[in-house]
Amino acid sequence: MFLLLLFLGLAAAFNNPPGVDIWCGKAYHPTNQSFPPGGGLTKPPPPSKPLLTIQVRPRMSLYTPPDLSGSFIVDSYLSSPNDNNTALDDTSDHNVDDLKLEIFVDEASLHIQSSLGAGITTQEVPFSLRNFVPRFRSYSVTLTVTRANTRQVYNATTQLFYLPGRTDGGSITKVDSLYGGILVQNYMNGSTGWSPLLPYSYFTTLDDAPNPQTFIAQGYNMIHLVPDAGLPNQSFNFTALNTFLNQCDRAGLWVMYDMRWTYQNLASVAMQVALVRAHKSILLWYTADVPDGHGDPLNATSITYDLLKLLDPWHPVSVLLDCYNFYYGDYSDGADIILSDVYPIGVNTTWSVVYNTVCNKTYGRCGCDDCLGNLQDISTRLDRYEKYQKWIGSVPKPIWGAIQAFGNETFWNRYPTAAEEVSMTMLSINHNAKGIVMWDWPTTQPITLVTRRLGKVLTAVGVTEFLLGSRTIRLKAEGQTEIDAAGWKLNHQMLVSIVSLQTPSWTNTVTIKLPKAVASITQVLWGSGQWSIVNGTLSKVGGNGLETDLIIVQLAPNS
Repeated sequence: MFLLLLFLGLAAAFNNPPGVDIWCGKAYHPTNQSFPPGGGLTKPPPPSKPLLTIQVRPRMSLYTPPDLSGSFIVDSYLSSPNDNNTALDDTSDHNVDDLKLEIFVDEASLHIQSSLGAGITTQEVPFSLRNFVPRFRSYSVTLTVTRANTRQVYNATTQLFYLPGRTDGGSITKVDSLYGGILVQNYMNGSTGWSPLLPYSYFTTLDDAPNPQTFIAQGYNMIHLVPDAGLPNQSFNFTALNTFLNQCDRAGLWVMYDMRWTYQNLASVAMQVALVRAHKSILLWYTADVPDGHGDPLNATSITYDLLKLLDPWHPVSVLLDCYNFYYGDYSDGADIILSDVYPIGVNTTWSVVYNTVCNKTYGRCGCDDCLGNLQDISTRLDRYEKYQKWIGSVPKPIWGAIQAFGNETFWNRYPTAAEEVSMTMLSINHNAKGIVMWDWPTTQPITLVTRRLGKVLTAVGVTEFLLGSRTIRLKAEGQTEIDAAGWKLNHQMLVSIVSLQTPSWTNTVTIKLPKAVASITQVLWGSGQWSIVNGTLSKVGGNGLETDLIIVQLAPNS
């Protein structure tokens, strides 16, 4: 009873008058007037002089035996003042190479000394776990920064988790805060090592769920089961669910467990976690589905997050956000991973075909909040969410893309084409999405066939190592507008993704310059195979509308 009562006192403090329904804070019924939705983040004002911000965090969300070592990530960058950051003044020379770092974990007798390299940087500082004792309580970490020429001393703190291993047979998932991926152990072959996983899957129901072994063979590595709101428990038939999860355990199909209808009922959350957490196939928890759209209490995701970390500290928690800019900080606070919910295909973003009203920044519900109805809505939202995290002083949180694979309903007058499906996915990855979950299964045959092919490419070890083992580098295409390109560099190779965002074909010559000169194209993973090398750059004459290319190139060693 106590768990249930925790939510009774919650109230949403939004701008809508009593009785007025809202979506993303906006009225949308024709009988209601518009009003400012509130809850929007704005870029902090620039300081009178540059401030150097210092943050520290463990690279991995958790460590467990038999991990022998770990690392801290120290970020330093010029920014506006922020309550969550350590700000050093007097940085007009922009030099930070005189900053000396000391990291302390007193309870583990850990003392690390290092220094920041010149310039604005992200620095990885390794450490030994030898003196750490596994426990559920976090270790307090203190970073001391000393500026030699002024003898100024500043402190920042963080928490480190070195958890006991599991005794119930369940799995463990780590979140990599450096590159944004997740890491798992391949229990199918008994491995205790950690491997990066790029989730690629669909939302589906238990009734529509495919056979796990078949689903894996088709190119997917995870499944997201949507609970049944029509059941008395608003979750699952747990007898049928347990049978399905056993099949996933045996097949090695990861499961994203969804509590969208019950996440505010803490007694239900505790019951569900107790029933399923020991399954090896559980990858992560999914609590709130568009809480910003619904206008859930602002602290609802955080309260459930705290409970889940008590019940199962070995798995990350995710939420899906729908709004362009509505209390992002509050709703994202209750998650380790954020999903971006943007469905721009076949939708009218200025007139609601469901409610017969206009849609703008203060009024209306059109199915895609503050969208333009084009593919760029996806990249714009992903970029905004990354900016919001910086604005609120949050540690970097991975963002996944929820991709449209439906249509002919409510706001959406058609399904995406196969080419659009690929474009939306690769555009998301170009803009740093570290997982893809499509809404929903089953879908059309063209989408099914193309996602099977694409899944086998994206989940291959050789591709995942690039996407989750290096930073996303934005690349500029010249000679043609509406081309989005990105790369991921490992050693002397780079994975390059090129997405044409326009529907008509084009005849111009397009060139893409990489950070280093291109020596050769070593593999064509997806697309036309018509890119060539001209003066060390990638070049192509003409192309089809919505063409997507994914290639691996060899970089010149001395360029």
